Amino acid sequence: MNLSEQTNRIKQMMNIVESHDTDKLYSREYMVNVLSKRGVPKHIKDYIKELPYIDCTDGEGNKHVCTKIPEFIQVYLTGRY
Repeated sequence: MNLSEQTNRIKQMMNIVESHDTDKLYSREYMVNVLSKRGVPKHIKDYIKELPYIDCTDGEGNKHVCTKIPEFIQVYLTGRY
């Protein structure tokens, strides 16, 4: 990897950090399903049990269980892990 590619990679990583919203809610069921799949690193799978249960409503007003995710999960899900 040359210097220009490294610089671009660092800028991409900085954008992720700056764009991570710690208060954003995600469907807990969806996160558990995605993070339980084969190929997901063990230390990420181990974090599933730590995801908080937060009561919320979806866009149609139906009750739902949500969660918040830490930055390293967002980085993994966006393919920059």
